[in-house]
Amino acid sequence: MESVIREGQRIPERERAGYELQIRLGHLAFFAIGPAAVFFMRGIRRNSFAGLEEVRRVYRDAARSGRPVLVCANHLNMFDSIFLHYALATVPEYLREFRLFTWNVPAVENFKRDTFLRALTYLSKTIPIDRAGGPAHYRAILDRIKYLTASRGQIFTIFPEGGRSRTGRVEPERVTAGVGNIVRDLEKPIVVCVYMRGEEQTTYGSLPARGDRLHVRAEAIEPTTKASGVRATKELARQIIEKLCELEAKHFAAIPGSEPEPSGGTKLNGSPARASL
Repeated sequence: MESVIREGQRIPERERAGYELQIRLGHLAFFAIGPAAVFFMRGIRRNSFAGLEEVRRVYRDAARSGRPVLVCANHLNMFDSIFLHYALATVPEYLREFRLFTWNVPAVENFKRDTFLRALTYLSKTIPIDRAGGPAHYRAILDRIKYLTASRGQIFTIFPEGGRSRTGRVEPERVTAGVGNIVRDLEKPIVVCVYMRGEEQTTYGSLPARGDRLHVRAEAIEPTTKASGVRATKELARQIIEKLCELEAKHFAAIPGSEPEPSGGTKLNGSPARASL
């Protein structure tokens, strides 16, 4: 915890104030963005969800614990975050308590050329990451995630694989050290592991198939380790990715025929994007 305090002190006061402004503007904009996102998913795309009640209960209990919270999820679609937001809480809940609306760390190249997407990304509580950035850039991103989580009680969604799975399954070998680094430096964090997948999903893409039914599962864990340094980050990250693998196995067991072929199937749409911490 002391390391989080030191890292927070390295963040300029002007930047901290900028995050407060970003939260307030995002909250105001959500009165329009929230219902529009739901209409897009449920009305235009005609996607439905299974498992929402339990997922929302798990997330609500974690958020009310008074402890640092991270959401860690599998990653199959470029716009997974939009659907995850809907899975975690309702629009009225977000309007009452905008802290529940999780921060994200999107790859900057996915939106930097489009003014509308840049504005929407900013209002959606994000800290952009540059895939071409060096170690100092990644450390700065981690510092800001820890600061907002530990000192401001904010919640982040992290994709431990660092990018969309190319096989259509959780890929433990791709797990990045960043999530373990964050968990290591927080005091008694709760990690809400979320697995989300459409019935027609075979591999990675941009959006779930139109009309597809998404199944969502969640379980809260408290990763721990007696190790230190890099060894601790790896052990904590391993515990998280193993839980996601377990949730994936439950998904495939509950829905016969949903497991993708070893080749990963045919790409749905969209281009590869990977931003690892």
